[in-house]
Amino acid sequence: MSSFDVCVPKVAAKLPDQVKKALTESVEPDRVLDEYIATISREKREAAFQAVRLSDAVKDVSKHPDGPFYGMMAMLTKDNRGAAGYKNVEFLGRYYNNLLQSKNAKMLERFRAKGLGFLTDEENLQKFVRAIYGETTDDAVINAAAKDWLETTELIRQLKNRNGAAISKNDRFLMPQHHDARAVQNAGKEAWVNYMKREGVLDRARMLDDAGEPLSDKQLDDLLNYSYESITTHGLNKLEDLAVPRLGRKLSRRGSERRVLYFKTADSYIDYQKDFGRGDLFSIFTDYLEASANDIALLERMGPNPNDTYKAMFAYYDKQKLFTPSQKKMVEATFNVVSGKTNQGEITSTADFFQGFRNVITASTLGSAFLSSISDVGFQTLTAKMNGLPAMKILMGQLRSLAPGDIESQRIAAQIGLGAEAWITRTHASNRYGDVYGTGMTAKVAEGVMRASLLKPWTDGGRKSFTIEFAGLLGRNFGKKFNELDPNLIRAMQTYDITEADWAQFRRTTLLKHNGGVYADMTQPGGKKFHQMIMSEVDYAVPTPDARVRAITTGGLQRGTVSGEAWRSAFMIKSFPLTIATTHFYRAGMLGSSGFKPGYFGAMLATTWALGAIALQAKDIAKGKDPRPMNTPEFWAAALQQGGGLGIMGDFVFSDVNRFGGGISETLTGPAGELLDTTAKFTLGNFRELVQGEETHILKEASQIAERYTPSTWQVHLLKQGLFDQLEMMADPEAEKKYRRLMRKEYTEYNRDYWWRPGELAPRRAPEFEGIIED
Repeated sequence: MSSFDVCVPKVAAKLPDQVKKALTESVEPDRVLDEYIATISREKREAAFQAVRLSDAVKDVSKHPDGPFYGMMAMLTKDNRGAAGYKNVEFLGRYYNNLLQSKNAKMLERFRAKGLGFLTDEENLQKFVRAIYGETTDDAVINAAAKDWLETTELIRQLKNRNGAAISKNDRFLMPQHHDARAVQNAGKEAWVNYMKREGVLDRARMLDDAGEPLSDKQLDDLLNYSYESITTHGLNKLEDLAVPRLGRKLSRRGSERRVLYFKTADSYIDYQKDFGRGDLFSIFTDYLEASANDIALLERMGPNPNDTYKAMFAYYDKQKLFTPSQKKMVEATFNVVSGKTNQGEITSTADFFQGFRNVITASTLGSAFLSSISDVGFQTLTAKMNGLPAMKILMGQLRSLAPGDIESQRIAAQIGLGAEAWITRTHASNRYGDVYGTGMTAKVAEGVMRASLLKPWTDGGRKSFTIEFAGLLGRNFGKKFNELDPNLIRAMQTYDITEADWAQFRRTTLLKHNGGVYADMTQPGGKKFHQMIMSEVDYAVPTPDARVRAITTGGLQRGTVSGEAWRSAFMIKSFPLTIATTHFYRAGMLGSSGFKPGYFGAMLATTWALGAIALQAKDIAKGKDPRPMNTPEFWAAALQQGGGLGIMGDFVFSDVNRFGGGISETLTGPAGELLDTTAKFTLGNFRELVQGEETHILKEASQIAERYTPSTWQVHLLKQGLFDQLEMMADPEAEKKYRRLMRKEYTEYNRDYWWRPGELAPRRAPEFEGIIED
């Protein structure tokens, strides 16, 4: 008997039951002990990281001058009171996402969405996958992009480990696997398992047991059955049996579990994604980068177990009764947003249905949102002045970006770590006003409307131009010491806790030089704080919802739940006014109380008011109406609420329709509520009339509903309206009278006519501008 056989029982007596069992059953007990020792070391390392991160978080939150509620919110997202200075989870996530995008700029540019987001280069995307699997392709750019991707997956592992994770290097991990739970479930366990066992699907040589031997047929069956349950239950089976496979619950272990399914070839991976994956290949790559960036940010700010850090801090301050009930809900909802809890797991059938429902409403409601976004120029100008930036130069860059084929500025932004938003779908532009989510056809239609209406190019161009100009301003000042900088730039830096030492370090880094200009590179050492400053300020320049606003519009509730879907539907189209309220209104209040630039609110009101007047006239022209006279109090009241100066309150106070065309009931309940009400009236109302022997209006109402919910953009709205008006006139003899009443009302209330009249397929004349500013 070997000495090891004698020692094992003695050692095992002091070990956990699970380890004892593994020791006695394993053919390599020494390996089991090695793994157990490594686990102990990992747990000690994680405990140390967790203690440091929790200590840092409490220290930061406790020093916030406005109390722990604002301190905790500032740890999760940007501090709209401008008093924190320390880093937050959301913008750390943006930094790492932009960093990872910069490493994969070749791939993002090559495979960016085209044809209003409907066209993807599937053939070359498959070639890209083959290059990742080690096949040599005939495309040098794709070969280089594949090399970048593999380097990025290793960088992600290193960044996670640097912040407390414990992920072993795995050369066999090439790319993420994405399973569509519904497709797998619809196939059934037997069919799915048989698919996976087909010759050429899995690489059995890489699928090893604890002894390092290839899995037997029975072991493979057990593994595939377990994988099926894990996919179709969204991982709930792991809560019942954490031993098979051994998976950690901590964020620090995410990615450390063994890859158990290895596809044999690139083609087997591609075929599986077609049959049982979800979304196109490009989305799989970009979603993986974003999810990895968010994980790294959570690790860096909140430790290996962010949920424990959050709960400990919340309990610490709550025990002292330092939160109001509403503050408790807000903090929890914001944590759920930044930690990804609101979008955790696969999208269920319920979530699919409601999200598709909202995507259709977005596509049919926001086709004219670009005209409302003209007021962005006011917010942009105000924010530029606050930071010492040239507002006109930013606007010119934004206008240039609208030109077809302009990708040079996006290439620069990606290279210096300021993101590749214009190359990726479902980005800021899509969600400024609504909630576009998913990869199905409804999401593509909504995204297409955002692109075709120019809202996406306008938004992306504004953000890109602002961030590049900010990077240029920093680069042009690299020759100056901190105290020699413009006072506005110094104030901006101090707001984000950028010290003289930070500036001294950053200005020694390498600049990007392009076409005679120089730009600070946020991917260089010391660039993280400067990135947070730029990305926070661009959300003011081009008002974009942050985690705080998404916490309100989602309630912090998960997709797929009844409460989560109902909340999201009720808060549709409210993101923009909420964003204005939580950014510029807050900033105006804070600056005013501190005595710094007390005219901020007045300047915001004046610029957005004037631009709101332009937007109001543009929207009226897009509806076929002549511009309205501008010499009435009613016009300037409407322009005030249109420009965003009064946000959602303007929708209530000054008009019976909100800025997107819906009524007060829609403002209160959301367009989803309006659609449900309309559907109920159409179905139940007509059924009641039919039963009672009354005249029904099925054709007329069906035509009106079809017109209301057919996606369109402001450029083609009048043509679409004319076509549906013709259908309504065929279905309803009273339709022409209704159109005449509309025209009389416009003339009576605003002393104007229609240049493209309701019910007609073509305009009678051009819009009439004469007299709109006469006394």
